[in-house]
Amino acid sequence: MSGDTLFIKRNRPVTALIEASYTRPADTATYAAGDVIANSTSAATILTFTGVAREPGLGGIIQSAVLVDSAAQTLKGDFELYLFDTAPAMQNDNAAWNPSDSEVTKSLGRVRFPPGLFNVCGANGVVDVDSLGKPFKCASGTRNIFGILVVRNAYVPISGEVFTIRLFVIQD
Repeated sequence: MSGDTLFIKRNRPVTALIEASYTRPADTATYAAGDVIANSTSAATILTFTGVAREPGLGGIIQSAVLVDSAAQTLKGDFELYLFDTAPAMQNDNAAWNPSDSEVTKSLGRVRFPPGLFNVCGANGVVDVDSLGKPFKCASGTRNIFGILVVRNAYVPISGEVFTIRLFVIQD
């Protein structure tokens, strides 16, 4: 009986906080609606939410998400985080987001961080989105999911601006 109890405890859902971040380039070039926000203009890397699942190929539910922007701009960005179970090709910073048809088939959906929800916390901007209830499943062999941050309005960045995205997840 105690073995059964231990088995049940190990397989109960677990709440986890998974974070990914990057620093955008040291420039202030304005983004157009639909541009990617990334960490490089020549060799950008994708946001990787490492260990979002307890075991390879498993998943869970993204309950809420928080975007922390190291700049509290007057004109707030209208951001969308696109999530994938398999890493798509990453486009460079300030380039138009243009995923291939096959990459879109690996999409887990998106999380929108609208400008109307931005709160200023010191020198930072914070947007929290609750009650997402967004299910996901990692690809076979991995515990990670991947993200691309896209801006949906003209946005004037701060040089070296840091974006941190925190996902609150119930893991299967």
